[in-house]
Amino acid sequence: MSLLSAISPVTHAASTSNTSVHVIHSIEVFQYDNRCLALPEMDGYLHCGLLKIASHGVTGWAEYSFTDQVQHLDLVKWSRVFTSLKKCPLDQALSHIDQQQQNWGSVRSQVALEALTELRIRLQDSPDVWTSSDALINHAFLLDYTIAYYSF
Repeated sequence: MSLLSAISPVTHAASTSNTSVHVIHSIEVFQYDNRCLALPEMDGYLHCGLLKIASHGVTGWAEYSFTDQVQHLDLVKWSRVFTSLKKCPLDQALSHIDQQQQNWGSVRSQVALEALTELRIRLQDSPDVWTSSDALINHAFLLDYTIAYYSF
């Protein structure tokens, strides 16, 4: 189901970058168009996509998927919980996710945690790794497979 599994970046040795001073500058949420993906039939409706969190031009991302009985996911409403992370230092954002886990539910909490964890790891890499691995997520490619998109 993953569109990104074949293009995930390789993590290299960490530098001494202090991730506690980095703040979240932007958040993007993509909802994949299931008609474009070769997915098996499921009970209920499958909603899957990508959460992308950026700080200082570096991104961390994670994919999400869940089923429910709602045919059309309101992506803006579903993603609204992530707006509280914008402009937060990364350490504070991680604490906030932990505090909000019960309110957000397991899917949103887990995808935010995974994206932030990857971002923290990537911020410790050298800047040349940032550029090369960020280029692997082609925005136009993602939008070709996206039925809904929300950015803030």
